Amino acid sequence: MKLKYLLLVFMFLGVLSLKAQQPNLLPQFTFYKLDGKVFSNKDIKQNKKNLFILFDCTCEHCQRETKLLNANYNQFKNINIYMITLDESLAIQQFFQSYAPGLNMKPNVTVLQDKKQMFIPTFFPNKYPAMYLYSPIGKLLVYNSGDGGIKKVLKTINK
Repeated sequence: MKLKYLLLVFMFLGVLSLKAQQPNLLPQFTFYKLDGKVFSNKDIKQNKKNLFILFDCTCEHCQRETKLLNANYNQFKNINIYMITLDESLAIQQFFQSYAPGLNMKPNVTVLQDKKQMFIPTFFPNKYPAMYLYSPIGKLLVYNSGDGGIKKVLKTINK
């Protein structure tokens, strides 16, 4: 009897862990550019790796990782970078001015707002910042949650 309950608990935990795993393929999404225009999967620039970063303007980890991304930008210039936040436009502008001046103006960097709060239930991040590097065909190459994401992504793209 105890074995039956123990098995049931393990099955339940297994199902929960499956739901919490990051998507192996780039999921369908809809976010918004800072000018209010819709941005979805069909707007991704083709034939390049795609780095999605969920950040919060007040998060110290996000601030450090964004500074590191900006400092190493030359290694990322051939990757599409999509920086997604729940924050408002003014806070976003101040964030980039303070922690990564000019990064948001680079030709391969797109800053997006998650106005409908869809990133978390779609990508399943554990904490801020969450980084997802996808291949040009949409296969997940790297996932990182919290500090160390930029270094982890750099290792993968420099292989």
